[in-house]
Amino acid sequence: MLTNIAVTGVCVPQHRRFPMRIAVLALGLAIAAGACASSGTAAGDQTVSARTTARRTNVISAEEIRDSRAPNMLDMVRQLRPGWPTQVTVVVNNDIMGGFDFLRQQPISTAAEIRYLSRSEAQSKWGMRVLETIQVITR
Repeated sequence: MLTNIAVTGVCVPQHRRFPMRIAVLALGLAIAAGACASSGTAAGDQTVSARTTARRTNVISAEEIRDSRAPNMLDMVRQLRPGWPTQVTVVVNNDIMGGFDFLRQQPISTAAEIRYLSRSEAQSKWGMRVLETIQVITR
């Protein structure tokens, strides 16, 4: 049995209409998935440039650490990110080390990057025992 499709003016057998709809839907999904994959996301974009560093207030970059004249990490964090809280958990790489004062003992030369994580971000990584967190990534 043939059915006339008014939009195209083409007669298509009814048994072939359903597979064509699936093919069109699959093509649409493939195009949409490709567009999403190529757009990138903030989480997936880990490259740091001079432009992105200025906007990333939750990260102290290697360049900022290298240029700092602070005697220790605590003073450097206070100078470079005065808005960061001091009631935090300090994590070195993935090891929980203590509170904010722990940074006073740490020379800045050991850090490759320092990150601030909100309480929810930190707890998703290290569990309920952490507060807002300053994570030091070492060289």
